[in-house]
Amino acid sequence: MAKKKAAAPARKRRKKRTPEEIISDLQEEIRRVRSRQKAKELKSSPAFKSAMAAIKSVDKALDAAAQENNTALRHALADARKPLGTYLETQGLRLPKANLPKGPRPRKNDPA
Repeated sequence: MAKKKAAAPARKRRKKRTPEEIISDLQEEIRRVRSRQKAKELKSSPAFKSAMAAIKSVDKALDAAAQENNTALRHALADARKPLGTYLETQGLRLPKANLPKGPRPRKNDPA
C-alpha cells in the first residue's frame, strides 16, 4: 500500500502595504525615537538621577523586608514607591521591576 503524500500547505501571499500604512508605521517609529531621546535627557538631570536612586533604594529595602518576612514594612515601602514610580513613568523613564507584596495587607495591632 502506497502512502499518500500530504498536500503542500498553501503559501501565504504577502500583502503589499499601502503608502498610508508605511507612513503611519514610520510616524510611530519617530514617536518611539523621540520618547527615547526625552528619557535620555531626563536621565542626565540631577533631580531625576536622585529620584531613580530613591526608587532603587526602595526596591532594595523591599527585598530586604521580604527576606525578613516583614510584610507590614513591605506594604509601607510599596505605598511609598507607587506615586514616585508613576510620575517617573509618565515622564518617559522605564523603571526596574519591583518585587511588590502580594496578598492582603496585614492588620494593625490594637494596643488596647
